[in-house]
Amino acid sequence: MRVRHFFNFCNYFILSLVLIEKKLNMVYNLTMGNIDYLVRMRRELHKMPELSEQEFKTSDFIASQLKGMGHKFKRLHTGIVCDVAGADKSRTVALRADIDALPITEKSDCPFKAEGSAMHACGHDGHTAMLLTVAKELAERKPKNNVRLIFQFGEEGDGGAEKMINMGAIDGVDEIFAFHMCPELIKGSVASTDGAMFAGTVEFDVEFTGVSCHCANASDGHDALGAAAYFYAKAQNLTYDCKNNTVFHIGKLCGGTARNVVAANAEAYCTLRYYDAETMDKLMMRLESYLVECDNIFGTDHRLTVKAVYPPLVNNPASLNKVRAVTKVLDCEPRFTAEDFAFYLQKISGCMLWLGCRDGEHAFPLHSESFGFNEDALITGVELYEKLIF
Repeated sequence: MRVRHFFNFCNYFILSLVLIEKKLNMVYNLTMGNIDYLVRMRRELHKMPELSEQEFKTSDFIASQLKGMGHKFKRLHTGIVCDVAGADKSRTVALRADIDALPITEKSDCPFKAEGSAMHACGHDGHTAMLLTVAKELAERKPKNNVRLIFQFGEEGDGGAEKMINMGAIDGVDEIFAFHMCPELIKGSVASTDGAMFAGTVEFDVEFTGVSCHCANASDGHDALGAAAYFYAKAQNLTYDCKNNTVFHIGKLCGGTARNVVAANAEAYCTLRYYDAETMDKLMMRLESYLVECDNIFGTDHRLTVKAVYPPLVNNPASLNKVRAVTKVLDCEPRFTAEDFAFYLQKISGCMLWLGCRDGEHAFPLHSESFGFNEDALITGVELYEKLIF
């Protein structure tokens, strides 16, 4: 009798596991219909690339899709925010996709090749397609908590994330997640890191003003180009004491009007990449001391103009652990590239994840005129998003 009860219990236990597995697969595995939708959205978006803060057609396309699903949303310039109520309304989780393209002419021969001289060379078409597919799933069933879908303009421009935050994009949001396509990782793999994942950046120009004269009477002038060249040489060792935690680079140096004339004006176009704000402040002060030294030697005046500042992207370990609880996350090294998702993480908890898209046919780097990927990689992203919200 006891043996029979034992076997009945075992059968019940096994049946329960099978039902649980089926339920999990039903919740987290995309249907063929939604996979087809995901692929179609990516290809439609790829054909209509638009530059930062000019994403008017893209914004209208996203709005039409959300409206067709029955979702309510609001526009923030060309960005869109869509809220979906959850079973527990005490907490809101946001998912973000960037929607803009780059001023690159595509060299691919794919049937959905980008039109014109812009291109989704950073995977934003994939990011947006994933979020639209999540929206389609949200139209069919209720999430655990409130969900906010953020379709962000201007990631490749002048800090679209910060602008959308100022428009209220994350008001009331508790946590935020996002993907970034990664052609260095095998298709379908996920990677991230605790703490800093992308560097902060300060983009600035330095203008040197001197006094022009003929080179035969050089002592009568103040050589602005000489000051700029001295600054370039002086600043090369700026990061030596920082143990590779910063990068300083002068990418463009120009000035002067003729070979035999002392230059009255010169400019240096600079970028500083950093992981720590205190270090950044110290390096900017050191750069200013170099500029004062240049002026003292060459008799010039300088003006430093900051063009853009992005904070480092610092993942919240608790948020990343939530992702690790539902999927395997590879560890990755921080990069000196910048990503404006950092502005969100300055305000609320969250994390960014690399989504691998490399296969035998797709291995070109981001921002390449030949960049592309198989949409199968996006299935991993959508299913992970669903594990986080359902």
